[in-house]
Amino acid sequence: MENAMAKVVANIIEMFLLLGIFEALCNKKKFIIQNKTKAVVFFILFIFTTCWSTSHIVLVNHTFFLVVVDILLLVCITKIRAFDSVVIVSLFFTITIGTEIFSETIEMFIFNINLNQIISTTAYFWILLIFSKILQIFIVAMIFKFNSYFIKLKLFEKEGHVFSYLIIEIAVASLFVYSVNFSIINIKNIQTYNILIFTVYFIFLILKFKNLKEKQTLININAKYKVQESQIKQMEEIISIIRQEKHDFANHINVIQGLCLLNKPNTVEKINDYVLKISDTIQSSFKYLDTGNDYIDGLLSIKNNYAIKNNIEFDVMIDEPFDLIKIRQDELISIISNLVDNAFEAFQSKAYTDYKEIAVSTFREHEYFCIEVADNGDVIPENMRKKIFDKGFSTKTSKKSDHGFGLYIIKQLVEKNNGNIYVESSAENTKFLIKFKIEG
Repeated sequence: MENAMAKVVANIIEMFLLLGIFEALCNKKKFIIQNKTKAVVFFILFIFTTCWSTSHIVLVNHTFFLVVVDILLLVCITKIRAFDSVVIVSLFFTITIGTEIFSETIEMFIFNINLNQIISTTAYFWILLIFSKILQIFIVAMIFKFNSYFIKLKLFEKEGHVFSYLIIEIAVASLFVYSVNFSIINIKNIQTYNILIFTVYFIFLILKFKNLKEKQTLININAKYKVQESQIKQMEEIISIIRQEKHDFANHINVIQGLCLLNKPNTVEKINDYVLKISDTIQSSFKYLDTGNDYIDGLLSIKNNYAIKNNIEFDVMIDEPFDLIKIRQDELISIISNLVDNAFEAFQSKAYTDYKEIAVSTFREHEYFCIEVADNGDVIPENMRKKIFDKGFSTKTSKKSDHGFGLYIIKQLVEKNNGNIYVESSAENTKFLIKFKIEG
């Protein structure tokens, strides 16, 4: 009876642990508070299926049954994808099984007992339950507190699948060790077998995490490659602009030479006026910027050239350098590029004849580094401002398939780096403001 009561308490704790992992990995830390009805339904179904399977299904099969049920429960109640649910449940069972295996190993060493004695003896069972649950609560609390690290791994996106598959692999290995342990529970020298199996399991974990570190290194190398690739493209565009300027210079020199050959009375004044005009044009056609980041310098120089060709005033005001924030270069480039491109698109929805302007600025606001991109294009209606960051949503009237992803990508990258993005829109201008907390 006492063991049965202990299992019910353990089930309740595990239900909250599973939802806690879901909230942390999906970055929905207030899901239970904001969805009380769903949480209650999840609680009832989880406890019912767990208690029913404990009394009606053999212990080893019981665990596999719960894995399937928990995956389906998360999909149905929280409306997440099946793959995302598999990853969350895999991490949950890795934590629960891993901590129980660790607790059992410690208990067997201290009391010189085997797994069968732990399960059949109330005192030993309670020790296992309390110690393992404390460990589980601590681990999930750490995941919840530092969930930004897991968000950066992009477990539910294609580029983060290497980490997702690792979690699933470890969960499968954990279930295998768990099932093997209970399959040999009645053989002689059980304690030796238990310790051997646990040792192999922990060696497997060490090797997997070592492999993870190597994969993380490869991902970082790939990110640096993307940055270099982006810089090469920018340099190619700059070279193209310089070639065009060279061609224009030749034309201007021909004009000046022609004026000299004509040798009219006001030739000197005409040449002077012409030189002044082309001088202003040359100075404005290509700006060499100093933002504190060479990659952003190149990016904004290219954007400035595009703005000139489309009669858009492009202002860059860098009050604080970009090196104040810790962010991957490729992600910073993606954020700035998508913000500026979104500002350009604000002028494409209707024929603009008035003054067009885009302003990119950085500044410091207390402990926050701020990036602001403003334009005087179309107003974003108030009822759309919360939707513009949704995947696939677009205010653009054209049917291009790539619309509706720029702002979504920006929001994902900003939140991944513990930042926030805000939007204000009025008849005067539309502003996108990003805030990153300055570390150190």
